[in-house]
Amino acid sequence: MTDSLPPNDVRSDAPLARKFQPIVHIDDAVWRERLIERILSAPPSTARLTVVVAPAGFGKTTLLAQLARRLGQRGMRTAWLNCEAGDGDPDIFCASLLGALAASQLASHNSGRLVADVAAWVASITEPLAIFFDEYEAASCPGVDELIDAIALAAPPNVSLVMASRELPNLPLTRMQLAGKVRLIDAEFLRFSFDETRALLQDYLPGKAVHQVAAYADGWPFALQLVRLSAAGGWQADWVVDARVKMPRRQIFDYLAEEVFSTLDADIIAFLAEVAVLVTIDVAAANAVRRRDDSLGLIQRLHALKPIVVVDESNWHARLHPLLRDYLIDTLELSRPGLRAELHLRAAQHLADTGRVYAAVEHAVAGGRLDRAASMIEQAGAILLLVNEGALRVRALLQQLPATTIQRHPRLRLLQLGQQVALGQANPSEFGRIERLVGDADAGQDERILLDLEMARCMMLLLGSEQSVEFFPWPVIASAKQIARHRYAADTRVLCLCLAIEITMLHRYGPVERCERRTLEIGHVYANADFGNTQPFVWMYQARNAYARGELELAERIIDDLLRQDANFVNFRTQFLGQITTVLQARILFQRGELERARDEFAAIMPSESFNMFEIHIGLMVDPAMCAAALGQPAEALELLEAARLYAFEESLPHLGMVAAAAQIEVALSSGAVEQALRLADSVKLEAAWRLAHQPFALPWSEVEALARACFFLRLQADDVDAAAACAATLLELAQSGGFRLAEITALLMRNRVARLRGDATAARADLLAALSMAGKCGAVQMFLGFGADLAAQLRLVAEQDGGPAAAWAGRVVAAWEARFRVRSNAAAGLTPRELDVLCELAKDQTTKMIAKTLMLSPETVKQHLKSIFGKLEVNKREDAVAEARRRALMA
Repeated sequence: MTDSLPPNDVRSDAPLARKFQPIVHIDDAVWRERLIERILSAPPSTARLTVVVAPAGFGKTTLLAQLARRLGQRGMRTAWLNCEAGDGDPDIFCASLLGALAASQLASHNSGRLVADVAAWVASITEPLAIFFDEYEAASCPGVDELIDAIALAAPPNVSLVMASRELPNLPLTRMQLAGKVRLIDAEFLRFSFDETRALLQDYLPGKAVHQVAAYADGWPFALQLVRLSAAGGWQADWVVDARVKMPRRQIFDYLAEEVFSTLDADIIAFLAEVAVLVTIDVAAANAVRRRDDSLGLIQRLHALKPIVVVDESNWHARLHPLLRDYLIDTLELSRPGLRAELHLRAAQHLADTGRVYAAVEHAVAGGRLDRAASMIEQAGAILLLVNEGALRVRALLQQLPATTIQRHPRLRLLQLGQQVALGQANPSEFGRIERLVGDADAGQDERILLDLEMARCMMLLLGSEQSVEFFPWPVIASAKQIARHRYAADTRVLCLCLAIEITMLHRYGPVERCERRTLEIGHVYANADFGNTQPFVWMYQARNAYARGELELAERIIDDLLRQDANFVNFRTQFLGQITTVLQARILFQRGELERARDEFAAIMPSESFNMFEIHIGLMVDPAMCAAALGQPAEALELLEAARLYAFEESLPHLGMVAAAAQIEVALSSGAVEQALRLADSVKLEAAWRLAHQPFALPWSEVEALARACFFLRLQADDVDAAAACAATLLELAQSGGFRLAEITALLMRNRVARLRGDATAARADLLAALSMAGKCGAVQMFLGFGADLAAQLRLVAEQDGGPAAAWAGRVVAAWEARFRVRSNAAAGLTPRELDVLCELAKDQTTKMIAKTLMLSPETVKQHLKSIFGKLEVNKREDAVAEARRRALMA
C-alpha cells in the first residue's frame, strides 16, 4: 500500500479542496442507473479509461458524481479533479492530479512532475482506485493528452480513469480502442429516457404534461432540470394544455446563446439560422432554402454540436434538437423580419417538386400562403393522394388547412370526402353538393376535377352498399376502371384507386376468383410503384382472399409475416386495415375451434371513429355473439345480437340488421327458444330476404350465409326436410359459384343432416367424407361442432372405421368436441360422452327408437342412459331434462 498524506494537507485550503470534489449536488437527482452500469460493465472489460463526451447541460458532472458515490459505497477509493484553463500546462496538470490523489488519501511522488514518472507511479498503485477528470476540455493540450494516454496504458486493473469533456479529446482513441484501453460514452446515452424523465417530473407535473415535455426536451437533461425547477412550486392546470408554452424557454435559449453559440463560427451560425425551418436538413433542401450550393460542407461541420444536432453521415442528413430549432427560428424572426416566411416558401417549393406533399404544405402554411398550399395538394393528385399517402396521412394533410380554404377548392372537398369514406365517416349528401357545384361551373371545366369526381363517385359505392338492400355497383366501377386504364400511363394511382374499391366490393359480394385476379393486378402495380405507405392493404387483400378460399394457414401467415411485421401497419391499427386484420385473425381462430382465443381477438379490435364499415360491424357485433354461443353462453349471444339489431336500425344499416337477425334466429333455435325464433323470422321477413339471396352476388356473402343457416334450421324445426334440402342445395351452389370454400363445407354438412333424416345413410356418409376432406385442407373444425351430437357420433364412426385424411380429420374434430362439451358436462353434471349424445338427440324430440337408430345403440341401452341422465340432472321427465341441460349450458 502507498504512503498516505494527512487529510489537512489539502483540506485546510477550502478553495483548493473544491478543485478536488464534485461541484454538484446529487442527493435529489434522478439516479442514472443504466449509465452507471454501462460505465462499470460495458465492453471492453480491459478498458482503463472511460470518456464521457457531450455538450454542456447533458449531466456529465452529475453522472460522474453518482458513479463516484457508487464506487465509494463499494469500498473503492476515488480521486476527483475539476480541470481548469491553468491545467493546460503538463506540469501544472501533474501537480493538480497529484493533489487530487493526495486528497483521496494517496501519497504523492517526489518526481511526479515528469510525465513518465506519473504514469509509472499510477502503475504502482495497489488499491482499488477511480480517478475522475471533469471538464477535461479546459486542460486538453498535446502535453496533457500525452500524459493521459500514458497513464491509461500503464494503469493496472485496479485503477480506472473516468473523463467528462464537452469535446472529444485529442487522444489516440483508435489505437486505444484497438488495445482495449478505452470506452466511449457519447451524448446519445446521456439523454434522459422517458422513464427517467417521468421519474424526474412526476412529482411536479401531471402525466400528460410529462409526455409533452419529454417529446419537446428530447432527453436534454439541462432543459428537463429547468422544467422541474419551474414546476416545483406546484403544477398548474395550464401545463396540461400545452407544456411547451409553460417551459422556461427564455432560460433555455439564453443558455444556448451563452454555452453553444458563443463557441461557433459565424458561417455555421448563419447556416443554422437559414436551415432551421427544415425538420430534416439534407443537402438538396438546404441548398434550395439558402439558394446556394455549399451546404454539404456545412452539414459535415455540424458534428461538433452533437447531440443537439444529429448528423447522419450515411446520407449527410441532419436534425436539430426541437429547442435549438425554436431558438434559431425565434432569433431569425427578431433579427430579420419576413425572412422566415420566405425560407418556408422556398422549402415548400423544393419539397413539392420532390413529391413530399405533406411537408410542402406544412411549409406553405407556415409561410402564410394557404392558396399555395392548396395548389400543391391539387398538383400532387388531390383524391389520388389516397393511394400513395393513405387516408390517415391525407387527413393529417388536410387538417393543416382551415375549412374555408378547403371549401373554396372543389378538388380538396372531393379529397376530403374520399378520405372520410376510407375512414367510414363520410356524409353521402356532401357528394351531391359537390357534384352540383362542378356541374354548374363553366363548360371549360378542368378535366382533373371531372376525374376526381368520377373517382369519388366510385368511392361512394362503399357507403351505398351499407345502406341499400338491393345494390348493384358494377356498372359504376366498370366505367371508372375504363377511365383508369386509359390514364394508366399518365398516373398509375387512378387504376389503383379503382381496383381497391372493386376488390373491397368483391370481398363483400364475391366471386373470389375475380377478386384474386384484381388483387394480382393491383399487386403488380404496387410492385412497380413507390406506394409504401399503403402497401399493407395489398397484403390484407391477399389474406382475405386466402380466407375466402378456406386457406386458413396461408391467411394467417400473410397476417403474421407481412402485415404485422410492416412498420406502416402500426399506423392503421385503429382504422379499417387494422380492424379488418384483427377480425380476420379472430375468424381463423374461430374456424379452428380455438374459441377462447377467438373471443379475445374479437375483443382486441381497436375502437375508433371509423366504425361504419360492414365488415367491422360484423366482427364487432355478430362474430363475438356466435363465439359466445359456441362457448355455451346463448343468453349472452342473444343479448349481443339484439344490441346489434338495434344499432343497425338506428343507423339505417339493413345488411347488418339482417345478419344479426339471422344469427339470433339460429342461436334461439339451438337454445330451445323456438317461439322467439319464429316471431323474429316473421318480423324481419327472413324468407323474402333468403329469396333475394338466391341471386348470385345480390347480397353481401356474410348475409347470404347467415340467411342460409337460419332458414335451414327453421325448416328442420318445422320438420320440412324437403325445404331444408333445398336450402342446403342453394347454399352449396352459391358457395361453389362464388368460391367460398368454408360455406361449401357448411352446405355439405346441411345435406348430411337432411340425408340422415331421410334415412339415406350412403348419401349422408358421402357428404360427410367430402366435408371432412375439404375441412382437413382448410383446417376448419368449428362448423362441425355447430351441428350437434348426432354429427359427432357419425364423426366418431368415421374416425374409428375409415382410413385416410378424412378419418384423421374426423378424429381431430371429435377430440375438439370432447374437449369442449365433455369437459363442460363432466364439470357440471358428470355426464358420460354417450349420455351427452343421448341428451342431444333427446333435445330434438326424438323417440327412444329414433335415438337408438341414430346413435346405433339398442333401445334398452338408450333407456339405461336416459335413466342415468334423469338422475344426474335431478329431473323426472324428458322435457325437464332438456330444459335443465340447456340451463346448465351442457348442449351446443
